[in-house]
Amino acid sequence: MTKRGLQTMILFGGLVAVVASPMLMAGGGRKRPERPGKPPRDVTLTGKLVDLQSFMSGRFADEDPARATQNSIRAGVPAALETENGLIVLGMGERGPARILLPLAYQNVEVKGRLYERTGLRYIDISTARVVTDGEGEVVEDHDAGEGEEESEEESEEDSEEEEPEEEP
Repeated sequence: MTKRGLQTMILFGGLVAVVASPMLMAGGGRKRPERPGKPPRDVTLTGKLVDLQSFMSGRFADEDPARATQNSIRAGVPAALETENGLIVLGMGERGPARILLPLAYQNVEVKGRLYERTGLRYIDISTARVVTDGEGEVVEDHDAGEGEEESEEESEEDSEEEEPEEEP
């Protein structure tokens, strides 16, 4: 093969690579079919707060599962809610939920937020989370404090309205 023929083949091969690479990166020019999920909805769910690494591997990096879960979440391991109906990934928008979830690690909690479901995966964008106890429990963080305050005022108004009719007769 001559030097000129080799140069032509290299040039032609480079041209094919430049033209074909965007198509290969985009999946051969085909779009991936959109897989619509269920519409998001507001939910209140209870379950055990776990980190995905310990949950999936069945091993904890520390003898104390709560401390191991805290350390994993602090290190950036995704957190999830283990419910009777399966695992639900937890988050808080772009900020991440570690700050409010650390005190709740490996405990039974109640989580309120917006549930998203797509391709078999479930994700809650947390608005509030609290430890579930025999009594009321303690609210650890209220992501949207304005709404939480309004709800408390409405509940107290409803309670006082219920009490007033009892006092009138």
